[in-house]
Amino acid sequence: MTKRPRLFWLGAAILAGFAVVAILAPMLAPHDPRQPLALPLSAPTREHPLGTNDLGQDILSQLIHGTRSSLIVALAVTAISTALSWIVGLAAGFIRRLEGLLMGLTDLLLALPDLPLILLVLTLIGSTRINLVLVLGLLSWPAFARVVRAIVIGARAAPYVEASRSLGASDAHITVRHLLPATLDALPTKLVLTMRYAVFAEATLAFLGLGAGDAIGWGAMLNEAFRDPLLFSRPVWPWLVLPPTIAIAALILATVWVGGELGVGPTTRRGATQRGNSGHQKVILRGD
Repeated sequence: MTKRPRLFWLGAAILAGFAVVAILAPMLAPHDPRQPLALPLSAPTREHPLGTNDLGQDILSQLIHGTRSSLIVALAVTAISTALSWIVGLAAGFIRRLEGLLMGLTDLLLALPDLPLILLVLTLIGSTRINLVLVLGLLSWPAFARVVRAIVIGARAAPYVEASRSLGASDAHITVRHLLPATLDALPTKLVLTMRYAVFAEATLAFLGLGAGDAIGWGAMLNEAFRDPLLFSRPVWPWLVLPPTIAIAALILATVWVGGELGVGPTTRRGATQRGNSGHQKVILRGD
């Protein structure tokens, strides 16, 4: 068993901590995050450890509920993106008549700039939570689909697959019994990297005013804070800006530490080709 470095365990502990906070948010939050409870822009007190925002709402409660909002979006985007990556990658790697069409679509999406496209789509269809999840999920699968396809191409030429085919095994049996298991070693890396991408994208879009409607989130907290043109001339800015910024940075760093230890290039149970590893370098650069 490979010994994990300390940063991996620190990252895993941070992720676990955020998950616990998200699950128990209603019990952990000291106040209703939407209810004005004190004077606007109050300094931290025992009642409000992180002070209040310009509406008099408790910042600590908003930060705790923002954890749930950010993780819900990240998990939903990761589920959609991962499912599409494996479906497209398996189909392109095994069904040769679909390879050109699917890889052409993949290359087209990889060539498009992410942020302008996301901004355009959300502006046209509205920035609800469902739309945000769908847009991020539908645009973050292509790079890893190429990784899955490369692994499948290497696995389908293996002797055990040829032997299974010669014994009359159906394509469905070969895919489920041999090709799909060969790609599963890449799954943890895909999950962690897509979560990192989703957290950063959701916070960025919320900061730009295209968040998930009226949902409380870390990016939305920063958006509210930076609406004040005199923000940094007031003594209130540290508890308006730093808590959500630190939360975003901590969650992204945790995924980097965990994802980096899971491997830059996925290996496969039955032997992936070097082409799969080179494809994964593109995943890292794109943030998928």
